[in-house]
Amino acid sequence: MRKYFRQFLKQIQATQKQAIREAEKNPSFSFQEFTYQDIPPKMVAIDGSNRWIWYNPDVDARIAIIRAAVVVYEYNAESNSLKLVDQDNRDVPVLITPNNLEMLNYDQEVKTLHQEIKNVLGRRPTAQGILSHLRELEEYKLAEEWALDYSDTMIVMDGALTIAQIKPIEDAAGNLREACVENNNILIGVSKRNTTRRLSSDLTDEALVKRLTKDDPRMLYTEIREIPKGKQVYPPLGKTFLAKLHSKPIKSFRVDVVLQKQQKIETILSHLAYYSKVDSFPGYPFPLVDAHNIAALLRRVPDMYNHDLIEVATTLGIEDELLQYLLTHERLERDPFHRHLDDITR
Repeated sequence: MRKYFRQFLKQIQATQKQAIREAEKNPSFSFQEFTYQDIPPKMVAIDGSNRWIWYNPDVDARIAIIRAAVVVYEYNAESNSLKLVDQDNRDVPVLITPNNLEMLNYDQEVKTLHQEIKNVLGRRPTAQGILSHLRELEEYKLAEEWALDYSDTMIVMDGALTIAQIKPIEDAAGNLREACVENNNILIGVSKRNTTRRLSSDLTDEALVKRLTKDDPRMLYTEIREIPKGKQVYPPLGKTFLAKLHSKPIKSFRVDVVLQKQQKIETILSHLAYYSKVDSFPGYPFPLVDAHNIAALLRRVPDMYNHDLIEVATTLGIEDELLQYLLTHERLERDPFHRHLDDITR
């Protein structure tokens, strides 16, 4: 068995090394340097989470909670520190029935939304896929509210700024973009994980940038070319970059930015870098860590909302059935940085 493992791992290692050699010999992209510039504006950071709380296999129905969390930070130049200005979160319960939309007849708008999501996901939509889009919608809606309340601010969302072709999500994303234009806010998305391969390499873009810049102390970025519009499943809201936001970052991150007139990407990345100096998470905007922590509390407290659910089930006379399928935890694979966030913020 070890002989095969050795063969497999040697082949993977050789492929990685060859990809680096090719990128160094015939680069298809270039890095641009940026430095700390003007003192950054406030940052409004948004992240989301979700948790299944009940599953009835008899009718393939699931109840889940979506949490969208927001924090507002400002940078203090004199003390070179960050200050929490405001925070909030919103919890939204959802019923998900991938194979029986008639169960959603209690609300026609909800039923229509689920049908649109199913159309985008294809013939065999998963409950998790539906839930992910519902969470995306709540995050865009919350971000719009705060973009209307704040001006001359960075609105930074966890994840790529892409739009699922689902009307309520398209509308929410469009409203968010308009709110940012109206209040002179900068709309940004920072992805914990990026698996795109647009830099013409066998490695993912993120892995390639990491290996090519690991010994370079400068803060660097490169733009990721756009996919032709006809091939875009989830069209982007803005331009996409891979950025190293610290001299010794924990990793590089995909950064999506909706650039407005007179705005320069170097200045925006500089603003993000000011918020990415915290030693525990070098190179990652700390307000997103805090927003993640608030959102993830939904998963870390197993019995959150279970009491309410049991009380209602008791009034309906189905408490035994409910308790049989009550979900107290999730077993989901997470990318390494996501696990790092969860572990270090516990």
